Amino acid sequence: MAYLFLMLGVSLLLPLLRLAFRLRLGLPMLFALGMLTVCHGWYQAHTALADGIFLALVGLAALSWVVTFLRWAAVTVGDVLADRLAGAALARRVRQARAEGRSMVDTQGL
Repeated sequence: MAYLFLMLGVSLLLPLLRLAFRLRLGLPMLFALGMLTVCHGWYQAHTALADGIFLALVGLAALSWVVTFLRWAAVTVGDVLADRLAGAALARRVRQARAEGRSMVDTQGL
């Protein structure tokens, strides 16, 4: 029974670790693990400093999420604006071709 719980725990732990590293929380997680195991004495003596370092690492991860979102938003808005400008240019060329009595529209450069 203990073996079953151990295997279940490991099988749940691996996807959670993968998710943590994917969310850029690997370094804060390793820091917390190190403070609670290897450097426990230092952590007990310098709790405020260790907590500050941990929060700074989590803050940097959150800042990287914000920067990534802003880059994605800028690319998406740029694509939408480029599509609208191309559509407006095509509509202008269609109106111009109709006014000149042509049935063909030049789409070069759109």
